Amino acid sequence: MIATRTAQAGLAARIFTSLKAHLDPSLAVKILAEAIQTDAMAAGQAFARQAPEGPNLEHFATVLERWQEDNALVIEDVKLSDDTLAFVVTGCAYARVYEQMRLEPELGFMLSCARDEPFAQGYSPCLSMQRSETIMQGRPCCRFTFTWRK
Repeated sequence: MIATRTAQAGLAARIFTSLKAHLDPSLAVKILAEAIQTDAMAAGQAFARQAPEGPNLEHFATVLERWQEDNALVIEDVKLSDDTLAFVVTGCAYARVYEQMRLEPELGFMLSCARDEPFAQGYSPCLSMQRSETIMQGRPCCRFTFTWRK
């Protein structure tokens, strides 16, 4: 997934630059963010269709394996209960790659971090997400809590 996101980031950066050259920068951000969030929601819906017994928190938690592929994320302190999935991301290859690509931090956040909540919403309207901080925004870690409301 990191290779895909890196390739997408280069194209997204060029599109973002072009949009900002022709539109008010806040409108450029809105357009790109909306497209990325729509894509993330569709990805969440596709992942939900893979759940043998329908969407549920236990199945959703299996996405952590995919998110860690190719060392994209280092995930620690995973806690799964009947209605909560909590974990801490202590390493983020996306942040490192985007920094090496000299992407604007705002764009890096949109490309990766801003996908998480719409992905969860696409997976199920029963799922909500809280994240207090992100590595992409200069913090030491990303603290996630996903809550399943029945």
